[in-house]
Amino acid sequence: MGESHEEMLRHYEPGGLLPRIVAGLQALGKDLDSVTHEDLAPADEFHSAGRSATRALVELAKIPPGSRVLDVGSGLGGPARYLAATLGCDVTGIDLSPEFCGVANALSRMTRLSDRTRFQAGDALELPFAASSFDVVWTIQMQMNIRDKRRLYSGIARVLRPGGLFVCQEICAGNGEPIQLPVPWASRPNQSHLADAESLRGLIRGAGLLERTWRDITADIVAARKAQQANAQASGASGSSAPPPPLGMHLVLGEQAAVKMSNSGRNTDAGRTVFIQGVFDKPG
Repeated sequence: MGESHEEMLRHYEPGGLLPRIVAGLQALGKDLDSVTHEDLAPADEFHSAGRSATRALVELAKIPPGSRVLDVGSGLGGPARYLAATLGCDVTGIDLSPEFCGVANALSRMTRLSDRTRFQAGDALELPFAASSFDVVWTIQMQMNIRDKRRLYSGIARVLRPGGLFVCQEICAGNGEPIQLPVPWASRPNQSHLADAESLRGLIRGAGLLERTWRDITADIVAARKAQQANAQASGASGSSAPPPPLGMHLVLGEQAAVKMSNSGRNTDAGRTVFIQGVFDKPG
């Protein structure tokens, strides 16, 4: 990590997250005994374009049903539960935040997916798994805080079995201009370690993984954001006095949620950040 673990946890852990998600579900009239992974998607898909991006990444990668998956930087477990529910995957998630892992496990129990998903606190640079343990390693927007990306992808390649897949969606540096802060992944400059897309691509290849697909999805992310904003305006939710929806990323992002999300959009619109999706094979 570029910053100490404690510093990053202060950025990411809002405290009291599970009760806020439960309250959001209740405000929406959801029966807590029959909550589905789709019900949780507005809050537990903690990345740009949310569930739609997760679906697109699954379709791009053509992940085999029943795969053993490692989700590195698993957050609240939304993508892991989607993989488990739709493809019958067995998913292990690892995340630096103990709170995120605790909430993720609780949400999996709530959605009756705890037999196929489990989450543990740990360091992405010290993956505590044996070599060749997983059919798929999956990351969504998690490397932005990590300075030593070479070590990250070397570890990912180690735990992936020969013939397995590495699947990612990431934020990269764009035109080289400094990003406007705060953003969802960083409050201060020394918390953010963005690489440009070609450098990131080279680091993944340098770990011994063979590129199958590498694509820029920035336009898709921008379109999804603008569609969400238009829907909010149509429903009247964008008024200055209107409360946020019961479930959403604001529950995770804390008091500065609106500023972080606004800055993130401005950075992309100005070309300071871009989004990529990639699929790589480990040689068999």
